[in-house]
Amino acid sequence: MKTEIWNGHNIRFIVVNSEWWAVAKDVTEALGLKQHSKALYGLHKDGVTTSKVIDKMGRTQTVNVINEINIYNLVFKSRKPEAEAFKQWIFEVIKELRHNNGLEGFQVFRMLDKEHQKEAMKRLYEALRSDDKEAVKYNSIKANSITNKAISIMYGLPKMISKEDMTPDMLQDRQKLLDEVTNLMIMNEKYKLNLSISKTIYDSILNQVKTA
Repeated sequence: MKTEIWNGHNIRFIVVNSEWWAVAKDVTEALGLKQHSKALYGLHKDGVTTSKVIDKMGRTQTVNVINEINIYNLVFKSRKPEAEAFKQWIFEVIKELRHNNGLEGFQVFRMLDKEHQKEAMKRLYEALRSDDKEAVKYNSIKANSITNKAISIMYGLPKMISKEDMTPDMLQDRQKLLDEVTNLMIMNEKYKLNLSISKTIYDSILNQVKTA
């Protein structure tokens, strides 16, 4: 079992059919869905099952667990700001796929057609050439490294701390900061700003520490 911390909530994951499934109760609580049973109603049945987990008291409990697709389904039911932001991001991705597939705004309903969906995904995969994958991998490593060092500066640590050694509070701050670093890297590349991402982030953190 693995536990992920999101917005201060512990979400437990277990392996089902070689994939990570989440404890449904943990997901609904994190997303602010108070009526747990009602929230699970209507989810894809093949993505819901039961499993035994060990609680904090060391007791064995039988709980509902859901797959990744159903996690997204629950996100779409949530009204939390973080869920709304995620939904907006999904919409932007689909809009970009529609644009890259040569469809105008008035042709948006064609994206509901499976053939157009397949064509859009084909174009996306073709765009992800091997050199692009290497660039994505490099940028991901860079963003995580900058974020880890920034968290170390934020908490007054003498050297960079790894994600595995961070406290829950650190992890929560880390996720927000990683989003900021990633967005800054995207803007820097898109608008050719020629910024030093690390210096910009570190200077910002140091200023926050001084004024705190």
